[in-house]
Amino acid sequence: SKIETAYATYCDYWREKFNTLHANEEELNRLFIDIYELQDELTPDVELKDITILKQEADIKNGELVFNADEIMKQFISYGVGVMFGRYSLDSDGLLIANMGQEVPTDTTFEIDDDNIIPVLSDDYFKDDIASRFVQFVKATFGEEDLSENIRFIESSLGTTLRKYFVKGFYEDHIKRYKKRPIYWMVASPKKGFMSLIYMHRYKADTFARVRNSYLTEYITKLEAHKETLTLTTTSDTASDRDKKDADKQMKNIDTKLKEIIEFDRDKMMNFSQNGIEIDLDDGVKVNYCKFKDILYPITGLCK
Repeated sequence: SKIETAYATYCDYWREKFNTLHANEEELNRLFIDIYELQDELTPDVELKDITILKQEADIKNGELVFNADEIMKQFISYGVGVMFGRYSLDSDGLLIANMGQEVPTDTTFEIDDDNIIPVLSDDYFKDDIASRFVQFVKATFGEEDLSENIRFIESSLGTTLRKYFVKGFYEDHIKRYKKRPIYWMVASPKKGFMSLIYMHRYKADTFARVRNSYLTEYITKLEAHKETLTLTTTSDTASDRDKKDADKQMKNIDTKLKEIIEFDRDKMMNFSQNGIEIDLDDGVKVNYCKFKDILYPITGLCK
């Protein structure tokens, strides 16, 4: 039930695999050296750094295999996002949804996102907010009893909170993990005031219309309502000077964010929401991603 225990088991398992592979490679070298009588020219020794597995998950330090907890937790998070979209399932191995038009199962252990849109925001404004959904994923996979401890272990490994990681780190890691050919696409305003993920293999011609109508414009409305609430605080006779100052600061941040998001909606998003564009998976990620480069997270060198 504890991720820390699972992590330790993971490390023990892969350390044994690594050491076995290392021993096998040295034994093969000995056999070839003996067969070709190359004892005076070659040595069977293989340096640990030359073993070709666990290159991201571990480093070699002082002759020892040292695992990178942050990378392993990021891989776990990546898998969790895949389960949210239905790419993977807790109920079966391999891929679950990997083709456009494929039916989305409704009887899975962990509920698949119904509209293929998961908001990635600095605050929890939607029921399917990615940070909140991931906490529910951890609860589904490791149980409720140690949920708080498990979230603490993940965040300690990451060196930041889950929400900050999703907002500032997750997508860059995803781009790197898929070698600039991401399968989850990030709708993003220029300054990242609004972001949401979609799964390429579940894309439909009306997907960006749903992003705009159900999330972007709704987010604008929610921000404006929050600003009104803060305004009441700044004019309240009972609010402390500190509360008023904090409220005023938040209002200024909201104004900046609203300005950026509204311009993004007017200048970019509205057009893509009104003109449904079809894609063909056979064209590959690059061709399809670049069709929407004006509203998707920019990937250096992908779209010329």
